[in-house]
Amino acid sequence: MTDAPRPVRTRPRWPWIVGALALLVVLVVVFALTAPRGGDDRAVPATTPPAPTSTSTDEPGAAVSGCIGGRERDAAMLVAAQKAAPHSANGAASFAAAFVRWLYQYPSPPASAVQTVAQRIYSTGADSKKVVDYLAGSPNLSGGLVPDGQPFYVSTVPGVFYVESATPDKVSVSVGGGLVTDGALSATLRESVTVTVQWEGGAWHVVESKGTRTTQDLFAIGSAFSGGC
Repeated sequence: MTDAPRPVRTRPRWPWIVGALALLVVLVVVFALTAPRGGDDRAVPATTPPAPTSTSTDEPGAAVSGCIGGRERDAAMLVAAQKAAPHSANGAASFAAAFVRWLYQYPSPPASAVQTVAQRIYSTGADSKKVVDYLAGSPNLSGGLVPDGQPFYVSTVPGVFYVESATPDKVSVSVGGGLVTDGALSATLRESVTVTVQWEGGAWHVVESKGTRTTQDLFAIGSAFSGGC
């Protein structure tokens, strides 16, 4: 036997090193998750904004025209407006504006034009004969705003409209316009009339027209036409 000293057996160190590194990684992750955040602490908005609330409209892209049918104020214009006005509340309002432009003028439309309108424009349930007889007397439809016998007509350039009531086939709409005298649009003279129209035979027809609102009231709540004449 030999008295030579035996080598000292030592455990390998690499398991301790690996364990220490693993523990260090865990501590770093925990600290990152629990440490307070700096900067603005307000909630971050969602990357996808909420969809806007849909709004019900009469018809996409539609507008109420104050000049449907053309710039004239004769029966041909009114017939053209009747053909062009769509089956909607906006279409009814556009047609009503054309009717007001035709009706509210002096001198009154000629008898032949009134007959055409009575036959083609008025509803089957309306008393069109009463209208024919009334216009035959060349009344002053300005309500005294313009002196008797002085020519005038209504322009929808400064005009407004307001739908009083509406169903798919019957609409009442108030139409406001400015009076034109001596070839000039008055800055102050305005008219207001409510026209009720009925959808019959594929087109709008006039049931009646009457005054229901003051001009001050109508122009305060009404919407402007997309274009007037």
